Amino acid sequence: MKKITLAAVSLFALSFMSCGDKYVPLTEEAKAAKADSIFNATATDLRAAKEASCADGMQAMVDAKVAEMTAEPTAAN
Repeated sequence: MKKITLAAVSLFALSFMSCGDKYVPLTEEAKAAKADSIFNATATDLRAAKEASCADGMQAMVDAKVAEMTAEPTAAN
């Protein structure tokens, strides 16, 4: 049983050792560049969604005010 376990662990370790590139940590400049690219990619989508939401909210408020103002003269008569 120990030989099978040892063989399985050895095979597992060898499979990871031959698994492509070595780990190279990012430099501070590379980290900053990656963070900026992620931010810029998502910022435009978020900004567009926020502006659309604001425009829809503003239009709803304008429509409500118009409805209120047109209803007042008929209620006063």
